[in-house]
Amino acid sequence: MSAGAKEQVGRLLALVPLIQREGDMRLEDAARRLGVPPEQLVADLRVLIYCGWPGWMPGDLIEVDLDALDGDSVIRIHNADYLGTPLRLSAAEASAITVALRTLRESADGDTLDSLDRALAKIETVAEDGHQAAHVEVRVPPGQREGAALRTRLAAALSSGRQVRLTYYVPARDENTERTVDPMALVDSQGMAYLQAWCHVANGRRLFRLDRIVADETLDSAAEPHPDVEPVDLADGLFRPEPDNPLVTLRLAPQARWVAEYYPVEAVRERRGGKLEIDLRVADSRWLMRLLLRLSPYAEVLRPAEYAEAFTAAAQETLSLYRVPGA
Repeated sequence: MSAGAKEQVGRLLALVPLIQREGDMRLEDAARRLGVPPEQLVADLRVLIYCGWPGWMPGDLIEVDLDALDGDSVIRIHNADYLGTPLRLSAAEASAITVALRTLRESADGDTLDSLDRALAKIETVAEDGHQAAHVEVRVPPGQREGAALRTRLAAALSSGRQVRLTYYVPARDENTERTVDPMALVDSQGMAYLQAWCHVANGRRLFRLDRIVADETLDSAAEPHPDVEPVDLADGLFRPEPDNPLVTLRLAPQARWVAEYYPVEAVRERRGGKLEIDLRVADSRWLMRLLLRLSPYAEVLRPAEYAEAFTAAAQETLSLYRVPGA
């Protein structure tokens, strides 16, 4: 909402109780009481006629006598009894907002902390029985506090242009890895927080999930510039293959057609029996093997041959885990 719109809402919320308390009022008097030109108040009143309860039926909207306003410069308002007094937060509303702000406060720092403290003070001052919320104790799980502290440290490293040493858990290998990175951006996608950075171990841009960072250390060394590498836009999801990644062709049974909609593919071809052939770029062969094992027996690799052979070997290895010894 723009500053002008906020001011207009404030005037209307003050004007309606004023008119209902004192009755019909001349335009010049009301404008003087509110400290605005009469022309501005007329514009506000022409907006007021579109305000009211949800539903937008004639009986739901506030009524302004436009004939009296235009002909006699008199403000006459009807059907606005619910705005007869200035609106205030109830005790329940104040408590809910206060608890939410205090929860945020547990993981805030710096300017954010100051802003939250000012908001809390205002709400507790103006709300009805706002002191009731002052006795509510907010406890934030340690994991959430640690995650917020980690994000704060990474943001500081990013803004100061420093490298960061990470101990990062890789679930695919069930191991912790050590790497030095040049932070590029902190982003959120699908409810998770990520650090985009240039990884010196992988010699490329990587995405690190914050909840998988076991330890971090901001180094004195300056982060190296990577002018040709832009942070990835995650608006369309996390799976973003590069143009130079290997192109793999899969044949999908009807039960696995959803893959063509869930992942970005370069080509889709219909085949008999409701089957599909798709071409997609693969950045990590281990990811592809896990996907194929999930889809089995409803997917197969057509090309390249090395991926088909790798999948066959992975499937046989998985089946061997279920064989009974000596059978």
